Amino acid sequence: MDRKLKSILALVIVLGMIYWQQSSILHAEVPKAAGTSKSGLSKTRTSKASNTPGALEQPEDPQVPEEPETPEEPIECFQVSIPPEDGENGYYITKPEVEITHVSEAGVTKYKFADSEGQTREGELAQKDGAARIEGEQFKEGINRLSIWMEDGEGKQVEEYSLDKDFLIDTQAPAIWIGAPRGFEAWYQEAVSITVTGEDGELGSQIEEVVCASGNSRVGRSKELPAAFQVACASAKGNAVKITVTARDRAGNTASRSCGLFIDRLPPKARIEGIEDYMITSQPVVVRYLVEEENVIEDMRAWVRREDPQGNAREIPVSEWSDTESGKCARQVLADDGIYQLSLSCTDKAGYEAGKAARFIIDTKSPLISYVDRLDNQYLKRFCWNYPASEWIRDFTSYTYTILLDGRIYPMGQEVLEEGRHTLEVKAIDAAGNTGTAKARFVIDHTPPQVVFQDVEDGKDYEEEKTFQVTLEDQEDQIDEIKINGEVQKTNKRSRIYQFTVQDLKNYEIEVKASDYAGNQAVGHIQFQVSPKETVFQRLVKPIEKKLRADDKERKDEAPKKWPIICMIFILFLAITVLIYYKKRKKNGFFLR
Repeated sequence: MDRKLKSILALVIVLGMIYWQQSSILHAEVPKAAGTSKSGLSKTRTSKASNTPGALEQPEDPQVPEEPETPEEPIECFQVSIPPEDGENGYYITKPEVEITHVSEAGVTKYKFADSEGQTREGELAQKDGAARIEGEQFKEGINRLSIWMEDGEGKQVEEYSLDKDFLIDTQAPAIWIGAPRGFEAWYQEAVSITVTGEDGELGSQIEEVVCASGNSRVGRSKELPAAFQVACASAKGNAVKITVTARDRAGNTASRSCGLFIDRLPPKARIEGIEDYMITSQPVVVRYLVEEENVIEDMRAWVRREDPQGNAREIPVSEWSDTESGKCARQVLADDGIYQLSLSCTDKAGYEAGKAARFIIDTKSPLISYVDRLDNQYLKRFCWNYPASEWIRDFTSYTYTILLDGRIYPMGQEVLEEGRHTLEVKAIDAAGNTGTAKARFVIDHTPPQVVFQDVEDGKDYEEEKTFQVTLEDQEDQIDEIKINGEVQKTNKRSRIYQFTVQDLKNYEIEVKASDYAGNQAVGHIQFQVSPKETVFQRLVKPIEKKLRADDKERKDEAPKKWPIICMIFILFLAITVLIYYKKRKKNGFFLR
């Protein structure tokens, strides 16, 4: 029984396989117009990219029952909905949406979409009124390509029914940057050259034009980058000049960027009011320092340098400033005598500098005359006044002067040697009318002092001791030094007479140095001798000695003849000595007894 069942089952399987094979052959022979493919499957097929994310899904056609062969229907062209370009030069500045519709009963509509990044999407439409949509987010920046074509039932492309289109997509505005030489916080003088750079991305349509404007005025335009624009508009009241730069790409996207530039084209103005340069006055002066600037002052400084009549100088700063409609102002009162030098300097934010200087004199005093007082009560060897007036007359103004000597006009540089007392008088009058005078009395003396030795004679011999005096003929002169045998004696400049007593038995040499107030000097000399008291015999021999000495001087060439005389004198001296010696012994012996 089991064997029979197995045989029946095998026979059924074989019959089923034969039927399936015959059925397949039959479907393959049915004409394509009947709606079946070569493989005997439904005509509508799923796209190769049906499994690709974002691919259009098409419903599978239901199995169509076999129909008898009918005549082939004509193929109608697909329909596609493409929005027009909303940008310039064929660009889309908003991403489009494209819809493809298959309207034909026959044939297949196929399409292929490739974005700028290289991603592709393919699909086909076989069912009438079937549609596929390419959404806007599927378009990428740059060039996107769409190809649509139709194939007949045999898979052959219908040449007249095809479409190839490039979609140029640029939805992003370009990026731009503005640069200034020292940034946008700095102040500039005159015109400023700003630099504009930008980019539109690798896939962008690229920048076509850059326009620079200041307010409603166009500064310039350029089709090349980087672009440079000269901005010459001036700031006012410290406010920045607003600059707007607009860049437009080929697709029509625009980007703008604004910045502020501080431009100062004028330097500040500095003024000093209340005085005239180089004026001379005897009244107090009210000085006003003014600084005018249309924008912002960076720094300002005013100061005064005063030189007083004694030549001492000091600086007087100006520190209190007040605001005015046009700038800054400071006020100062100057009243003391002196030469004033005023200075005002200022700098604005742009680096412009301005300054003002002035000089004037306040003089309420008479001219100052120097050097004349030095002559008063002086003793001079000679007189000559040859100093330049600028050395001995000092005043803040110009002046005239006269010089009188003993009441008569004295020519400058003339030498005066006349001894005696003289009077010098100088008068100076300055430009303000102030008068200054100076007077001096002096003595001219070019005769040296005369030394007087009293109670002593030059070359004389004195016994046992000598008292003498040293003085000067003119008691107004003074003795500077006294030497006795080279030894300096103590002197006093106030003394006019000196007395000395010498007792040593020897030769003396006296030297006296003297001077007067005029600087004249003199030296006096004297020589004398202090000897023991002479005996009767010495007095007798002394004339013979003198005679012999005189003869000896006359006969210097007869030196050998001196010896007899010398011997005789020696014998006499020896005899006298022996005589005196025996007298003393005899006398001593008498007292002893």
